[in-house]
Parts: sequence; C-alpha cells; structure tokens
Amino acid sequence: MVKELGKNRENCKLVPNILDRMFGRFLNHATIFVYHRVANVSHDPHLLCVSLKNFENQIKYLKENFDVVPLSQIINNLKSHKIKNKTISITFDDGYADNFYNALPILEKFNVCATIFVTTGNIDSQENFYWDKDTNKEDRGRSMTKKEIGKISAHNLIEIGAHTVNHPNLKKIDLNKQTLEIDTSKKALENILGKKIDGFAYPFGSKNTFSKETIKAVKQVGFRYACANTQKRIYSFSNVFAIPRILLRDWDTDILKEKFKNF
Repeated sequence: MVKELGKNRENCKLVPNILDRMFGRFLNHATIFVYHRVANVSHDPHLLCVSLKNFENQIKYLKENFDVVPLSQIINNLKSHKIKNKTISITFDDGYADNFYNALPILEKFNVCATIFVTTGNIDSQENFYWDKDTNKEDRGRSMTKKEIGKISAHNLIEIGAHTVNHPNLKKIDLNKQTLEIDTSKKALENILGKKIDGFAYPFGSKNTFSKETIKAVKQVGFRYACANTQKRIYSFSNVFAIPRILLRDWDTDILKEKFKNF
C-alpha cells in the first residue's frame, strides 16, 4: 500500500501528509534543520537566537546520533528518490554575521557542514533586518558583509543559498515582484562569489508564504531546489521545490531529545 500511494506524487497532493501520519516511522526519511542566529543575547522577541552553549551541545548530539551530510547530498538523494534514514542537514536563514563568527567555529569543531541562505538586501549595510527593530539595540544581529560571505563560502563545510533581497512574504506580493526578489538575490550572490547559486529558501517558509506561482518563478530563475519551513521530515516523494525543514530553538540537549519524539 505504501508503494502504491507513493508512486505518483503529482496526482495525489495528500500523499505526504497521509504517509507521514500513517507510515512515517516505517519509511526512509531525512531531516533538514534550520537555525537563524547563534548568539548570547538578553532579549530575543522572535526566538531566533540559540546560545553558543546550546548550539554546541545540539551539534554534538546530532553528530553523535545521526549522519550529518551536506544539504546538496540530501537534494541529490531526493531527486533520485533514494532518501537515506538518519541523514540530516543543517541550514541557516538570513545570513547573520554571527553565523560566521559564532556558528562556524563550532561546526568546525565537530566537522559538521551547513548551508546558509542569505538575504541580500542588507549586505554591506548598517541597517538591521526589519524584524530586529523591536529588539534591544545591543542584541540585534547584522548581515554578513561581502567579504565575510566570500570567506565563509570558501570554507569546505559551507554552502551558500539565496533567501530573497528584502525577506517579504512572497505570497502577499504580485508575481513580478516575487520574481524580482528571487532573481535579484540569486544574481547578487553569484556576483559576490563568482559561482552559481543552486539553492533557495522561502522567507518564513510556511505554506501561507509561497504559492504554486512562487515555485514556478523559482524554477524559471534557475534554482535547482528550494526549502520551506513546514516542520516535517523528508521522504522520497517530497517536493524538491518545497523541501520541508524543522526549526530548532534555544533548547538544551534534554529538550532537544524530547522534541525528537515529535519530529
């Protein structure tokens, strides 16, 4: 029955949810986790920060209990419908500078790779991301500079992807503006790095923040895959242009282990 349900992804939009609920524990599945910031702050109204201590303990736990692989490897497995059990990937959204200064040394310590999806509008700017305006000034993070993006991209553990220019809810703007946000961020990063950018992550990433038209624009611009943020695992039938990810918060290891029961 599982094989029959999974044969035709296009003709059965409910298959992923049905299979996840009914057969998820028996099917091969991978998981992509998403972070935003690694920083010690006193005020974090949007719950975007994971402390350095908790991040290190989380990465240590994941490294010891799972096969942590580059996101590109999971993408290739998904495209060939050969998802491998207990494989996970680490991603970051937005492109905060603390990804370079705080997260990278910890990733290096455990030899863990990650993909950073960069919002390009604030690169080399003194402006904070718009959602950080209600955060204490001393606790606000800044975007990486071109120089920092170049340095972190050159690291063998890091891949770079695009995350629009201004981080809008794409579904709420017209298609021309969506395409401009998607295409411009891709070209900006390609100009900075001198190489092709294959991956994209939808801002916010929940189902009500992108549409079929958004996915079509992502494909037309030339991305190879796109990540959402829908709190689900990945199966061989998952949509490569709406790949689910699971958000990790500032949890200690005990809480993380408990959360895994729900993942």
